[in-house]
Amino acid sequence: MKVNEVISSGLLESYVLGTATAEENALVLELCSKHPSLNEEMELIEEALINYSSQTVTPLNKDLKNKISLKLFSTADQIQQTTIVPLTDQSKIIRLYKLGIAASVIFFVTSAIYIFSLQDKLNKINTELLKITNSNISIAQQLSTQQTALVVATSKLQILSDPKIKTIGLKGMNSLASISALIHWNTQSEDVYFNAAILPSAPSDKQYQLWAIVDGKPVDMGVIDFFTDTTFQKMRSIKNAQSFAVTIENAGGADSPTMNTMCLLGNV
Repeated sequence: MKVNEVISSGLLESYVLGTATAEENALVLELCSKHPSLNEEMELIEEALINYSSQTVTPLNKDLKNKISLKLFSTADQIQQTTIVPLTDQSKIIRLYKLGIAASVIFFVTSAIYIFSLQDKLNKINTELLKITNSNISIAQQLSTQQTALVVATSKLQILSDPKIKTIGLKGMNSLASISALIHWNTQSEDVYFNAAILPSAPSDKQYQLWAIVDGKPVDMGVIDFFTDTTFQKMRSIKNAQSFAVTIENAGGADSPTMNTMCLLGNV
């Protein structure tokens, strides 16, 4: 068998890859002993294999590479003396490379899938935590609002249920002829609460002002602040009032009532 025929037959590649049969291995060893140029060809094949492997896996340790080269490309006598050992060692190395590459690919794919799955679960957990947090904030806000409303309602109930409280109705007149309001007056503590639940807002530069009529003279009870609880707004204390009236004054109130702007009036 000629050298060119051996090279083109693929027998040397099979030998290097460890896929040749026992008969083919024996034939290669015999041909190498007869044709030293085949050793150079096998070296090229081995170099090409190593270069290809180095593109996907970690390069061979230099010492290990030298050992393989010495075992594969020794003299004809050395090849004959180690007919079985080099072939076995080389086959194991090639198989280890194949297994290593396959294991690396499997590990990479498995790791990527695991990381993706873990990230997806983490995102879902974060989304659920955000929903729970927002829900808790909303519940806390609602609870705070309800508690505030409960306190206000309880306070109003205490005022209305107090037997010392006297309720005086104020009838509308002039610009508020169809409107009414209530005064809740504790005749003992002298506390006065103005109930303006249906009172319309005053112009932006005006304010409603409450007056008590004591011995025929008006007494300033304060202005109505629509930014607070106008339903039961606490006014200034008073005693011995005979009636109550409301006028529309400039913002901030007046020292004496403007009689032509009087809009509410009620006797005790």
